[in-house]
Amino acid sequence: MRNLEQIKEQLKTQPDGQLSMTDPDARSMATSGKGSGMVGYNVQVAVDAKHHLIVAHEVTNSGSDRAQLSPMAKAAREAMGKTRLRAVADRGYYSGPQIKECADAGIAVMLPKPTTSGAK
Repeated sequence: MRNLEQIKEQLKTQPDGQLSMTDPDARSMATSGKGSGMVGYNVQVAVDAKHHLIVAHEVTNSGSDRAQLSPMAKAAREAMGKTRLRAVADRGYYSGPQIKECADAGIAVMLPKPTTSGAK
């Protein structure tokens, strides 16, 4: 019982109301819709296609990649010292606002639309 009280006290100190007993930095992330999720991280990596080297990385608590396209592409471009960049991503990154943000920054994006009725 004392352990439970200690956990309750720890939980009160967390601004987002979450507490992982195995990893203090991990957070619950929705992964595929309402009621789904897991405790963990979402790791983003950008790779230079010519040299096959990681040029940018980020660890987030977002269960979706959709908001990560522009930040990762911009970070990769900066790390490589380029003014323009061609970014290739999978359909999980598809987001109109993210694609526009990349285009506005001089980053050409190639990625497929998701296979959902809203994207046709």
